[in-house]
This record gives sequence, structure tokens and C-alpha cells, in this order.
Amino acid sequence: MRALSILAALVGLTVAGAVKAGSLPLPPEQLAIAVQVAGAGLPQCRSYHPDGSEQPCLPSFAVKRSSLIAGWSRAGRITFSQAATDRLTRDEFALLAGHEIAHWYLGHHGSNRAAEQAADLLGAELACRAGFDLVAGAALFRHLRPSKAHPPGAMRRALVLQAGCANGPASRRLPG
Repeated sequence: MRALSILAALVGLTVAGAVKAGSLPLPPEQLAIAVQVAGAGLPQCRSYHPDGSEQPCLPSFAVKRSSLIAGWSRAGRITFSQAATDRLTRDEFALLAGHEIAHWYLGHHGSNRAAEQAADLLGAELACRAGFDLVAGAALFRHLRPSKAHPPGAMRRALVLQAGCANGPASRRLPG
């Protein structure tokens, strides 16, 4: 029962935290996926409230109008393009959410190939631990273009499938 009330509070706070100028709240189905992928929240972090309640530290989620499939992670705020919420399958969205959440968990403040690969690997673990199919989710990379910071999709797909989750939950521990 306590877990259910914590989840309800998290979903309420996550939606409320998402609404700001230029952004939209994450649709309920994708919000449920993102919260499930985020799991117990940032390791070794608790959020305390004036009423004495506490909960895990979780990012806030929002949507940005864009026709490109993308996600961004900045200071605990995860933003997905509207195309990502409209066009990705559940498993693809879980992998994208895991990748962006991993950037926050890992403390990334910029983007380079090493940071992107670390976020791909931890993001795959998070999505797998939440029960999503990495083989199906790795189809996400057909939508994403390589850049100076982002490796080619085939390389990213191979890395994600190495997470050890394709046949069951990952055994590696989260950082922290």
C-alpha cells in the first residue's frame, strides 16, 4: 500500500513538475513507462518535504513539440520530443527513457561519445530491470542519427544488447 501511495505521489509530482513554458506534460502511458524505468530513483538520494514525507529522487518529465525522435536530460529534467511519445513502441520508449535517466544518474553535464555509450549501457540495464525487451527496444536506433557525440546506430544497438539483459534482468549494480 505504501508503495502504491509513493508511486501516486511520484506521478503527481512528476506531471506537475513537467508543465512550464514551452513544454507539455508527458502522456500517462509514457509517464508510467518512464517512472517504471527510473526505478528507485537516483541512488543514495532522498527527497524530503516540509510535511515530513520523503520519497526517492526522480527526474521530472516533459514533452517538447518536435517532429524528430529525441530526448534530452538536463539537471534532473528529462524532455522527450512529441515524435518520441507519438511514434515509439513501449520498448523503444523505455530504452530512450532509460538512456536519458542514465545521463542524470551518471551526473553527465555534457555530451561526448563516452558519455553517450555509458548512458546507453546503464539505460539498457534500467529498461531491462523494469521488464522491457531490449531486443525490441534497440529498434529505437533506426530513428536516431549519428553525430560527433552520438555513435552510429549499429554500434549503439550492439552495446545495448551487450547489457546482459536480453535473456533476463541485469546483474550489475547501479552507480552510487
